[in-house]
Amino acid sequence: MPVKRTLIIYHSGAGSTKTIAEIYHEKLKDLSPDLIPITLPFPYEILGHYDLIVLGFPTYHGEAPHSMVQFVENMPSFEPQKTAFLFTTYGLYPANALYHLGKKLKEKNCVLSFTAGYRAPATDAALLLPPMKPLFRYGKNTVKKLNNHLEHIRKCIVSSQIVEINPRFRLHALLNYPNQYFGKRVTHQLTVDDTLCVQCNRCVHQCILTCWHRGSSSLVPVYDNTHCEYCFKCVHHCPANAIMLSSKTKDAPN
Repeated sequence: MPVKRTLIIYHSGAGSTKTIAEIYHEKLKDLSPDLIPITLPFPYEILGHYDLIVLGFPTYHGEAPHSMVQFVENMPSFEPQKTAFLFTTYGLYPANALYHLGKKLKEKNCVLSFTAGYRAPATDAALLLPPMKPLFRYGKNTVKKLNNHLEHIRKCIVSSQIVEINPRFRLHALLNYPNQYFGKRVTHQLTVDDTLCVQCNRCVHQCILTCWHRGSSSLVPVYDNTHCEYCFKCVHHCPANAIMLSSKTKDAPN
């Protein structure tokens, strides 16, 4: 029986989603999966070379990031049908992020074989809320969940039979709507401490929404929040801790 060609695609801000994706890749390496981050624009023609697509994303305010939604919406409608596995990382609550993105994948002729959520550290909430230990830890059952999910993916890769398992709509997630509504309307104006910036341009190169650029009259990168989804990848991965939300978060853990 031929082994399905598998692609693991992820979008990560703080780095937790990337970590889970890399664990998938390492634990399944005997089946030769490929691993790449999403980019905008993306060469969608390469998806035709794969049978199983694993998509990973962080949850922000109970939803998938706009960039991940845009990535899925721009996908071609697959023929023949593709098998997909969807996972998310979250700090507080995933709400219906998996359900809504799963529906968009089905519109692209993808069969969802499984979905998973992992409580993970260093999300956007870690910078916005007072320091709380759960925001900097993986969930207690993460290792057990990973092993179970990896076994499921392995079966999908080597089996000719795929069982469709769609995420259920969580009615109680509606209670999170006020927090989601107001949270999405909070904007930030990131600043750079020019005494700390080492001008590595990591923020410029890593932002897929091109929110950072080199200014003609500035020694440090210039930030434009017009299209920013506030993943805070630039904040968490600045090697000199030079990018901050405000003076109050200057010393917040990265």
